[in-house]
Amino acid sequence: MGMSSYIMDLQEQFEDQVADIVKESEHVAEAYASAVKLNNEHHFVNWENEEIEYLVDELWGEYWSNYQ
Repeated sequence: MGMSSYIMDLQEQFEDQVADIVKESEHVAEAYASAVKLNNEHHFVNWENEEIEYLVDELWGEYWSNYQ
């Protein structure tokens, strides 16, 4: 497995876990905090917090649009 493949796998794992966080969170701010904490503890991606919040926003909108 090449380095770029490894990095892409980590990013995919992170995105999957953030999707689960979104589903379990009662508010988007809770999802932001949990996703940032997850990345800080496990270093899945080398993203700024704003990039993680953007991912959460995208996943939040996608998930909760099914319930409107």
